[in-house]
Amino acid sequence: MNLSKLGKKEKWGSLVQMKKMCLFLCIVILFTMLTGFNNLNSSAAEATTVKIGLYYGSTAQSQINISSDKGVLFCAYDSKTGKYNNIYQEDSGQTITLRKDSYFIQSGAKFTPVDLNGNPTSGPYHIQINGTYKSYNDTVSLIQSYSTKGITAYPVYTDSGWQIWTGFYVSKSTAQTAVNTVKSKLGGNTYTVIAESSSRIYGTDQNGKVLFMYASSNSLLRGRSISSANPNTIKIGTTLYRGQVELSRLSGSDMTIINVLPFEEYLYGVVPNEMPAYSHIEALKAQAVAARTYSYKSINKHSKYGFNLCATTDCQVYKGYSSENANTNKAVNETRDMVVTYNGALAETVFSASTGGRTEDAVNVWGNSVPYLKSVEDKYESGNSYNYNWTMKFTADEISTKLKSYGLGTVTGIEITKYSEARRPIELVVTGTLKPEGVIIPKDKCRTFLSLPSQMYNISSDASINVQVNNKIENVSLNQLKVITKNGEKTYTNPNQKVTIIGAGGKESTVSASPTEYVFTGKGWGHAVGMSQEGAMGMAKAGFTYEQILTHYYTGTKVEIKK
Repeated sequence: MNLSKLGKKEKWGSLVQMKKMCLFLCIVILFTMLTGFNNLNSSAAEATTVKIGLYYGSTAQSQINISSDKGVLFCAYDSKTGKYNNIYQEDSGQTITLRKDSYFIQSGAKFTPVDLNGNPTSGPYHIQINGTYKSYNDTVSLIQSYSTKGITAYPVYTDSGWQIWTGFYVSKSTAQTAVNTVKSKLGGNTYTVIAESSSRIYGTDQNGKVLFMYASSNSLLRGRSISSANPNTIKIGTTLYRGQVELSRLSGSDMTIINVLPFEEYLYGVVPNEMPAYSHIEALKAQAVAARTYSYKSINKHSKYGFNLCATTDCQVYKGYSSENANTNKAVNETRDMVVTYNGALAETVFSASTGGRTEDAVNVWGNSVPYLKSVEDKYESGNSYNYNWTMKFTADEISTKLKSYGLGTVTGIEITKYSEARRPIELVVTGTLKPEGVIIPKDKCRTFLSLPSQMYNISSDASINVQVNNKIENVSLNQLKVITKNGEKTYTNPNQKVTIIGAGGKESTVSASPTEYVFTGKGWGHAVGMSQEGAMGMAKAGFTYEQILTHYYTGTKVEIKK
């Protein structure tokens, strides 16, 4: 560990008087590397860097391992001024565990998070020894001297300077009791009990030794590799990422783990996870431009958590440097800054895996009409991709359970009552024993109500029969019809009853009076609005450029450099 680098307040980007020009140049280079991170209120055109939420909300972490081959430098970053203050530098390349200052059960170097009622053995109360120091280095010799007297202490970075604390107590009272023990060993110092806080984070080595406590409320904790390699990566958990790691503790997202990196390098970790890297380069370029446009359009989607975009399908799948591929990086580089626009504004470049031969108008999926998200032919899909042709079966009881919130009782029928021009169901009526009149399932819910792969499908059941209506053959359930018997018209609704039907030519068949099983047979995977990834790959193989692919799927748009 290089202690000479610690505790100095380096004002990144400001010009200070230097005796040697080489030292000046080093600071300028660092300024270029570390400043300019995206303000969460900035416009798309200003977003040269981006903050990606890796773990937040329900996936927030209690602790996480951080490492880099050449070591990691942790800093306090002031987002208002762009200044960095060094906190701790690890040169050996060892893994550092960052952990929220909270309640844990400790067993050796293993920490298991619990709440206060879970009988924790390690907690967020501490004892401060004496006052505040100017630098990290000022604390080192004192901490070493305390160790020789039997007290394990550690350096603490605060907004007012450095402090020395000891202990991880589970309550204020246990900390107050421990003051007497500490005092008996260290003598006449000033001792102050530090209360619980929901913002502190501390770092340990793999043996559990506390390396530093971060207790600043006015800055953000960030870490970066100190390697000079390009690309310069840092391991966050088990995955390598470009750029920096940022950690914060927020209500409902404790701890939040963020990757901060240049915007275009973020796309390196997106494109191969949205389209196979072996795809034709023009298809990959189309995906890169669609991904870039979508990201800029959604740049502040997760601002309440302190970052721009997440790493899941809620935004776009992002898996960092570990997932990068030379082909997809090339597609990003060769389309740098290119976006899709409509009337000069960024388009919403939604996409899905495949469409089954025709895309869908956005109005029939999400209810809002978008001039460039219209239904277009998708004839270049291969038809061989995953879930392109699919079948899903459900019993009536399974569907009744899935639709329990609708208050239907036992489902007795599902009928498609409206189709889009692309022949997708855009309205279903589902009937049940408690609601024989049925409930309406509209638009995209025709897909999501049973988590179907797509919205392009037909429905059949074990009560389905073909009937001729106005010279057209229709497939309907028996319980939807009035049947002429020798005793007159009759309606069959008992699902346990079997009925023999005599069709054309005297052919007999037996069906259930009311469906007990439904079969959904469809094509395509996803919402089918905007670009089809399968279709884009087909168009590229057929000789179309990425601009032609994009303007085909996003009608009336332009592909141009972002403004």
